[in-house]
Amino acid sequence: MKPLGAPKDGQERLAEAALSSVPFLDARALRYEPALSGAASPSYQGVESTLYRVTQAEGEQPSLFLKVHQAECAELFDPARTFGAGKALAQLGLTPEPLHLAADQGAILFRLLGPEWRPATLDALGEEACLSTVVATLRTIAEGPPMGKRWTVFDGIADMRERLGPEADTLPDDAWWLFDGIAAIAEALAAAGADSRPAHGDPHATNIMLGPDGAVRLVDLDMACDTDPHYQLAALLNEACQFDSEMRAGLEMWNGAWSEALYNRCLAYAAADDLYWGLRALLFDRLSPRTSLEFRKYAA
Repeated sequence: MKPLGAPKDGQERLAEAALSSVPFLDARALRYEPALSGAASPSYQGVESTLYRVTQAEGEQPSLFLKVHQAECAELFDPARTFGAGKALAQLGLTPEPLHLAADQGAILFRLLGPEWRPATLDALGEEACLSTVVATLRTIAEGPPMGKRWTVFDGIADMRERLGPEADTLPDDAWWLFDGIAAIAEALAAAGADSRPAHGDPHATNIMLGPDGAVRLVDLDMACDTDPHYQLAALLNEACQFDSEMRAGLEMWNGAWSEALYNRCLAYAAADDLYWGLRALLFDRLSPRTSLEFRKYAA
């Protein structure tokens, strides 16, 4: 843990400025350290933000958690909306409480979950009790207050394509086939109709924290939005379930009964979600100065 005053890089300068702006903290007493190293592959974690553990005095255990968006990616984030979503979900007991928004630095200060909490793994999500709790958590969010931004994965794909540009040399030669397929999926879902409900937006394993007695908290609300709740379900099951039988069980947890139509909807959304995150990783490969992160490998 180190005190404020000797930042080693631009991200730490932002972190120190953000911590200094918190009115209820004594900046002279604060100590901070990196919370984890970013990784793009095989696990996509800590690559769009820099994360820090913070103590309120030297010698104390960390009690605060600071998230600072990567400066080169600032246009992709709305910290104020993320902060608002965090406040709403914290009131439901579903996420660590956000305590302070430092919008100028693209940073948010949270209460830190204790050492008994850990990120979910695919093995853990493969257990029926764990998956059932996560599915119930997503349903609770969908029944809660709106996030204030309507978004679909197809909006996201269009945005990533525009940012990459029509001649992006990182796209495969037959990318047109992927985009044509996604356009057909979007058209079919539009024709079938879709609800729009509050959603976490990115319920992948590293954003799901598991605690004592099977408790679940969701972190990383940068993608929080109002969207088809079945997109949320699809994103979760696409990662958590290796076999159709496991996905079937997850669908029944959500729906109360098997539905072939819901299964097909989730498969369609899962394909779109994969393409979205592949394109997003290609964009970060272009934007990020951290050449050690294997964005292209993740995208592939």
